[in-house]
Amino acid sequence: MAESVGVAAFGLALIGCFLALSTTPLVAWSARRLGVLDKHGDHHGDSRAVPMLGGIAVAASFTMALAIVARISPGALGPLAEHAGALPWIVPAALSMLALGIVDDVIGIGPLAKVVVQSCVAGLVMAGGYGFGAITNPLTGGHIELGMLAPIATLLWIVVITNSFNLIDGLDGLAAGVALIAALTLLGVAAVEQRTDALLLWATLAGCLVGFLAFNFPPASIFLGDSGSLFLGFTIAVLSVQSLQKGAAAVVVAVPLLTLGLPIADASYAVVRRWLVSGVAAIVRADRDHIHHRLLRAGFTARGAVLFLYGCCAAFSAFAFLTVLARGPFKSLLVGLAAASAFLATRHLDRRSRPPAVVEAAAEGDG
Repeated sequence: MAESVGVAAFGLALIGCFLALSTTPLVAWSARRLGVLDKHGDHHGDSRAVPMLGGIAVAASFTMALAIVARISPGALGPLAEHAGALPWIVPAALSMLALGIVDDVIGIGPLAKVVVQSCVAGLVMAGGYGFGAITNPLTGGHIELGMLAPIATLLWIVVITNSFNLIDGLDGLAAGVALIAALTLLGVAAVEQRTDALLLWATLAGCLVGFLAFNFPPASIFLGDSGSLFLGFTIAVLSVQSLQKGAAAVVVAVPLLTLGLPIADASYAVVRRWLVSGVAAIVRADRDHIHHRLLRAGFTARGAVLFLYGCCAAFSAFAFLTVLARGPFKSLLVGLAAASAFLATRHLDRRSRPPAVVEAAAEGDG
């Protein structure tokens, strides 16, 4: 059984990769013809007009790969049928998120309106039974019941992760690469936890992202756009819980939190920074003070910044995978070490990216 699942996963990854390699140039050509371009250098500060709508290529490759395998060898997707759960609700919800991103790429949507629609889409999968009523304490291994807070926690999880990928999509290949690292990590976790349904989906998504990155790695010939970042963020938010769910109401929360540590930390830092500097109303305003912007100001090239952040994401993912294998006090040590590393790295980067006068003032204040 395990061997057949492995073969199916490998086949899905190959088909997804091939489809992404085939469809991405077509989507880029269509976006150029339709004039859906990033004309303002929002992703890398230059004036290149790069096609958007890359999310269509990723989503189309993902769904087509599953459909092709289901047609050729229905038995290969047996685990999906066995653990279907909220899957019939997740697919239309993910496509709805893709549609929201397409509209935003083409005509633009305000941040508040996007959050409202995202919340409605999250409600769609929750209505289908998706969610968690308890979390596993990463330090003790015991369950923490959420009670009436469970729907709120599920809604926040989906909306926060979705927008985290949207916010981190600021350099060529960054969001897609982070998504690929997360997909590979959670694929491994799903294998350890014997969640063969999630394993097949992660393998398919990873294959599609490898094919897409051939065109998205800097210098990119196509961008994910909001269509891609919202689709990926939503899909990863939902599947990351499915990969670890032991029962109807429990999930190991430390693993997805660590795996997605980079986008979560960046989004959290952005919210706090904007709130403290400009007030609550500024939280939804875009700025150029995300972690990738700070790396560029610290002297990194665009490609160097992307590779550095890949390394950070891989380190977070390694911690996440080890927490699955670890037991007892060692698990607590890993979680604490990851949190301390993230804090120290963020503080160091903050100092390096600030103007000298600001750094000196901060140093005087520390003294």
